[in-house]
Amino acid sequence: MSILSARGIYKTYDGQKWALRGVDLEIDRSRIVTLLGPNGAGKTTFVRIASTELLPTKGDIEVLGIDAIKYPNKVRPLISIIPQEARPINFITAWEAVYSYLLLRGFSRGDARRMARWAMERLSLDQYRDTQLFNLSGGLKRRVLVAMALASNASLIFLDEPTVGLDIISRRGVWDALAELRKSGAAILLTTHYIEEAELLSDEVFIIDAGTIVRKGSPHDLLSLVPEDAVVEAYGDSLDLDERHVRLGNRYIIYVDPSMAGPLSSELIRRGMTVTIRRKTLEDAVIYLLGGWREEEVSNE
Repeated sequence: MSILSARGIYKTYDGQKWALRGVDLEIDRSRIVTLLGPNGAGKTTFVRIASTELLPTKGDIEVLGIDAIKYPNKVRPLISIIPQEARPINFITAWEAVYSYLLLRGFSRGDARRMARWAMERLSLDQYRDTQLFNLSGGLKRRVLVAMALASNASLIFLDEPTVGLDIISRRGVWDALAELRKSGAAILLTTHYIEEAELLSDEVFIIDAGTIVRKGSPHDLLSLVPEDAVVEAYGDSLDLDERHVRLGNRYIIYVDPSMAGPLSSELIRRGMTVTIRRKTLEDAVIYLLGGWREEEVSNE
């Protein structure tokens, strides 16, 4: 049985514009599934519906086989949510934040102490146990929030942009925390703008645009949709290129066979352009799927 099963989810706020259009999504135990897409694509709307905060216009949601639309109060004890705007209370300690959260969820004092201690140890937060949250960095505060979710022993955890605004070191600390959540057996639904984050963490990625799932698959499967393995990036004025490419302002993303990357780069450098060579990433798959270019349509600007 899937931890989360969403089928045919539609949502409109005004009866005219659809925020979600027929979204199907499932998550199994010990899996991280990422919703990836541009601003306004429907990511947060779906999270709000799946977490029982918002009713869909049409569709079905089940959590561990329980109808989340008919019986939201039965589902809520099974889930934990870290919304994008979540901020722990600054004047309490890291320990108090985790412990009091568990008490609010109905844990006994003994179980709350045991689970809070375990979660903080798993996320390397023991040294900050008695530190007030206003003295912690943004990354550590987010790890405290993840510790709250981990300690709750929830079967399904929603994380909406959990690393937004954090520096790379803090982001990696949160990534390690999410890996611990996965090891605990939780099913995790993640939304993020950071494509690198989705590529590193996800077992499966759902690419959403204008309320519709465009494609789903593992990061490896989605990468395989990009027909070339090497990417040459060039910065400069208008170029006349035969190679398949995308133009984003003065940035050209050119997809080539690895054997052609060197010669093409040399030619572009000769033309006075700044050039880098890299492997293809999930970003390239997203550009491909969201209409930046098509295999049968080479952009020649």
